[in-house]
Amino acid sequence: MKSGLLVLAQFTCIALLVFGGEWLLPWWALLLFAAGVLILIWATVSLGASNLTVMPDPRASNSLSVRGIYRFVRHPMYTAVLLCGASLAFGAPSNSRWAALGACLVVLLLKIRHEEALLTARYPDYHERMRGVKRLLPFIW
Repeated sequence: MKSGLLVLAQFTCIALLVFGGEWLLPWWALLLFAAGVLILIWATVSLGASNLTVMPDPRASNSLSVRGIYRFVRHPMYTAVLLCGASLAFGAPSNSRWAALGACLVVLLLKIRHEEALLTARYPDYHERMRGVKRLLPFIW
């Protein structure tokens, strides 16, 4: 139930970011958006098709990914969402985009906390294996 609500909130925020204003972005916002899309693609490839899911709950057939971008960031898809969202909120600002970006950050932080609790339950050595791997931003957090 909690996982489903977090995913619903996340996609609601994404929809508000996408449809909350115009798409005439300055060059720097387009570059930021492109960086987010590239990170999303790299994360998808690194994760592998059998592990790909929007839900934070690990499936029985999932394995813990520690390759590709996952060597540097635990939740690169969330990083990608925030980069794309920031490019829209800063590049073509609107009140709904600012609110959606703030809400998205809160939702993703809650989702990270929930997901990591689920991963720790599934993989007791999760925290040891993730030592030195930041959650959203390499070298920062």
